[in-house]
Amino acid sequence: MTNSSTATPANNRLVWIGTLVAILIAGGALALVFLNRGIAAPTDTNTGAAVIDSAQEFDGITRVDPPRALQDFTLTNQDNQPTSLRSLRGQYTLLLFGYTHCPDVCPLTLLKYKRVNDGLGELGDQIHFVFISVDGERDTPERLKPYLRNFDESFIGLTGDEATLRRIGTDYNLFFEKRPGSSADNYLMDHTASTFLVDPEGNLVAIYPYDVEATGVETVVADLRARLGG
Repeated sequence: MTNSSTATPANNRLVWIGTLVAILIAGGALALVFLNRGIAAPTDTNTGAAVIDSAQEFDGITRVDPPRALQDFTLTNQDNQPTSLRSLRGQYTLLLFGYTHCPDVCPLTLLKYKRVNDGLGELGDQIHFVFISVDGERDTPERLKPYLRNFDESFIGLTGDEATLRRIGTDYNLFFEKRPGSSADNYLMDHTASTFLVDPEGNLVAIYPYDVEATGVETVVADLRARLGG
């Protein structure tokens, strides 16, 4: 027969451990949501506060209000031709920063935006989908072209040197850093995973976080359709 006076403390310990694990998991998930919101959101230069439209309940989209003017830049596209942000004006532009050796975030996001493009139908012709490499060392135009063709031939790939990317990145709170691997050519890049929506006048108007369920394909398509009047 089990002595209840000795069994109770052990059971209590198991309950306490299980509760602690559940709290840690929930806390980690909550922290991830806020990390995604915080990393990508541009900040007010006077207060450091994120520029978010607080009048609306958060639906997974960070709206930049008022829109923020972006500095122009020129990078090299997958056809080895110069492409500037100014040359993309007249249409909305979705900007994603990443790299072709990325094992997860980049291909998953590009697949998502392939589905967004398909979901927009003819309206998709009014959007530039732009992938900017943070790994100019390996991501040459010759590598970008076949890589993007795997997702959608209309996607634009851009690459450049690190100094230019660092300058561009100030407008997007862009973070990227090389993580050393087993050899000089075998490494990963930690980088901001959010996508940035630029309006036809060259202003940042919205940010779609990577890891928030609300910013699935349907949410992005609905938001873009509303902006395009479709």
